Amino acid sequence: MKKYLFSISATALIIALSACQGEEGSSNATSNANEENEEEHTIRIGITQNDQNAEYKGLEQFKEGVEERTDGAVKVELYPSDQLASIPDLVEQASSGTNVGTITDAGQIGDLMNEFYILQSPYMFEDYEEIDKLLESDLYHQWVEDFTDNGIRILSFNWKLGERNLATNTKIETPDDLEGNVIRTNGSQIVDGAISAMGGSPSGMPWTEAYPGLEQGVIDGVEAHNLAIYESSLYEVIDHIALTNHFQLVSGLVVSNDWYSELPEEYQDILTEEAQGAGETAFEIANETAKEYEKLMKEAGVEFSDVDREAFKERAQDVYSELGLEDIQAQVNEVLND
Repeated sequence: MKKYLFSISATALIIALSACQGEEGSSNATSNANEENEEEHTIRIGITQNDQNAEYKGLEQFKEGVEERTDGAVKVELYPSDQLASIPDLVEQASSGTNVGTITDAGQIGDLMNEFYILQSPYMFEDYEEIDKLLESDLYHQWVEDFTDNGIRILSFNWKLGERNLATNTKIETPDDLEGNVIRTNGSQIVDGAISAMGGSPSGMPWTEAYPGLEQGVIDGVEAHNLAIYESSLYEVIDHIALTNHFQLVSGLVVSNDWYSELPEEYQDILTEEAQGAGETAFEIANETAKEYEKLMKEAGVEFSDVDREAFKERAQDVYSELGLEDIQAQVNEVLND
């Protein structure tokens, strides 16, 4: 009898232990699934500018809106000042399927699809109203779809941060004045081509190297918008800003299309809506701070100069033929003139 009772007890113990192990295994499986789900729904966004820039302020709004509306199911991590990687690296990683994103201008993302260069082609647009008209067109929406074939999902392209000018050590008023000046660029074909056509010698380098490059005489100037010039303290190492307005700067928030496609449709819509709203906020902040920054730089001794814009515009037209953009230019002009 004792043996019988012992046998029953042993059997019960084995069953109990098996059940515990099963529950533990189930718990681990659930935990692993949750971890995988969390990783899958986390997007890391890096930008070149610091955390005081209008871009970053817009991204803070994007992060808050996305995480709130998805109840934390989509997490957004922000990395300013190239802490995550440079923009070209992030674009490449995103196109390869990594869960990263960035705010990029059309020049850098256009290296994947050259038609997009037109959004950052010199003197292509008179103002942001013309850019808005293009962004509402079927032509633009087709480009957005075409980018998915390159692994990139454009969430919005309405981050308008002001005209780009030339910040230099010497006064620039004409293309002849620009001859011989080494100008820092982001290294994209359209920007390098534009600066070269306008008379300068482009030198691609990370934005974070612009200050020491100017300080050490490696470069003679940069092409940039006034917000970036001020917030990176370049006014300490340049004397002049030539108001060339060669680009109407418009950038976009882009992420990996592979990552985006795995999200529920509801979350995809939320990301797109929040990206659009964040771009509008960044534009408002940029407008509010641009004049104040110009005033502060003047007080610091920087001279702002008007230029012979028509001469620069005429010289810059060479880049359209050099990069084979004449057909795209004609298509965009049709949209603008419609």
